[in-house]
Amino acid sequence: FDHDPEAGVEIIDQLLEIRRQDQQFCKDEKEGQEQLTNMQGEIDAQEERLIQLRENLRSYNDMKEKYDRLLSVVQSLESEKQALMEQLEKVQNDPTKGCSITIKKQLEDVKANLARARSETRKQQQLYRQAEQEAQKCKVLERKIQEMKAAKVVLIRKQKEEKAKHKEFTNTKTQEIRVL
Repeated sequence: FDHDPEAGVEIIDQLLEIRRQDQQFCKDEKEGQEQLTNMQGEIDAQEERLIQLRENLRSYNDMKEKYDRLLSVVQSLESEKQALMEQLEKVQNDPTKGCSITIKKQLEDVKANLARARSETRKQQQLYRQAEQEAQKCKVLERKIQEMKAAKVVLIRKQKEEKAKHKEFTNTKTQEIRVL
């Protein structure tokens, strides 16, 4: 400073520039860390939600099997009903071929069983559709989580690049000050 006042001013200007850059870098780094923390919190929350959805879907295959069994029961009861109706028609046309009262009773029992089976099938079908919707939600959520993780990686890379740029800037300015 004693020899060249302009060099002293230049050094002070350089030091102030380094300080300003350091402050900005620290501010940006803090914001970036907060953003990373928020992203990780959101990823954790979404992964927890996904785990819960998957647990709900464990019964999905059981539901499908029960639904398929109910469909075959309904088909079987439909066939039995059709056979009993044909048998009743034959008996009513020719009473010597059997007792119409017994056949009517069997037919009523089959109709009642068929109504119950159809009702249960509708319930299972609704549950099955809900499970399919939950499965779709899982797929969407998995995609969203992957996108969030990819965005986090991009942010981490950007922060590393900014840190390297800041270090390079600081080194360059330090060299410039040494030259002065």
